[in-house]
Amino acid sequence: MKTIKVLLVIALLSFLTFTVYADELRPLIYQYTNPEITVYFSEPLEVSAERQQEIANQIAGIPSNTFYSPGTNFPNNIICTLFGHDIAPEGTVTATHHKVNKYNPRCSMQVYHVTYCKRCDYAVAELDNEFLIVCCPED
Repeated sequence: MKTIKVLLVIALLSFLTFTVYADELRPLIYQYTNPEITVYFSEPLEVSAERQQEIANQIAGIPSNTFYSPGTNFPNNIICTLFGHDIAPEGTVTATHHKVNKYNPRCSMQVYHVTYCKRCDYAVAELDNEFLIVCCPED
């Protein structure tokens, strides 16, 4: 019986170690193929991976019901309704639109500042800068 308890504790600790290790390796790059867009988070945001995926989808142009335009304020839970949003420090997100032009520079890079609430689904991505870059070979 003691051996089984020891094995269970070892299995539990190794599982928890694996979970923390996998969470640290969470990718910060999201690839979209139609149209070809790469969304890159320069630092991990203080939100879940699913919420980060929603932000990347919105920047890539995939509609989402939980992403709001600047100037709107829609709290999604009672805490934000009563006390306001818990706005996190803004993060920087870069979106590269590949093969925008036929000749070099072919790609367009856009830099966004993302402001989001830690408690609800409120988030705003404001375009900060946009420029052309050379990243894809000409056809």
